[in-house]
Amino acid sequence: MGSDFLLRRIHSITGIVPVGLFLIYHLYTQLYLHHGAEVYNQQVNGYYDSPLAILALVIFVYIPLIFHSVYGLKISSSLANPSEIKATQEYKYFSNLLYWLQRLSGVGVFLFVVAHLANAQIIPLMNGEWGAHYEHLQGGFLNPSSGWLTLTVYILGITGAAFHLGNGISTFCMTWGIALTPLSQKMVRTCGIGVFFVLVLSGYYSISVFWLN
Repeated sequence: MGSDFLLRRIHSITGIVPVGLFLIYHLYTQLYLHHGAEVYNQQVNGYYDSPLAILALVIFVYIPLIFHSVYGLKISSSLANPSEIKATQEYKYFSNLLYWLQRLSGVGVFLFVVAHLANAQIIPLMNGEWGAHYEHLQGGFLNPSSGWLTLTVYILGITGAAFHLGNGISTFCMTWGIALTPLSQKMVRTCGIGVFFVLVLSGYYSISVFWLN
C-alpha cells in the first residue's frame, strides 16, 4: 500500500467527517438569520463561550479542512498528467463530468472558504467588530457598491460547497466499497443529489433574509 493510496483515503474520509458534517452544521446555523440579529449573534457567539471552542475548531475542523483542501489541490493539479486524463476517459460521460466538476468545485470552494474566513472572522476581529455577525453580513450584502459582488461570491460558494459534499458522498461510498453494484451506486448518487438540493436551498434561504425583511 503506497503513501498516495493512504493519503487519498484520508482525503476521502475527511471530506465527510469532519468537514462535511461541519458544513451541514454551519449551514444549519445560518438559518437563525431569519430570527433576527440578536438571536443569530447569540447562536454564533454562544459556541465561543466554551474555553475549548477554539482548540476544538483547530483540531477537529481547521486541520482536517486544510489537509483536505491542500491535498485536493494536489489532486486537481495532477489532472494535466496523461495518466490522470486517461483514467478519467474510462468513465461514462456523466461520471466524467461529475469527476471534473468535483475537482473544479474543490478549487472554488477552497478560495471561497479563505475569502469567507477573512470577511466574516479576520476582518471584523481586526476592526474590533467581531461578535456583530448579523450586522456585518447585512452590511456586506446590502452595500450599494459591492453588495452584488458579495452576493455573487456567496451564491457560487454555497452552490460549490453543496455540490462538492453531495457528489463527494457518492464518490466516498464507491471509494470505500460501500456501493459496488450499479444499483447501490445509483442509490448513493441519488442520495448525494438530494443532499445537494437540501444544502443549496438552505443556504439560499438563509441569505435571502436581507432582502425579505
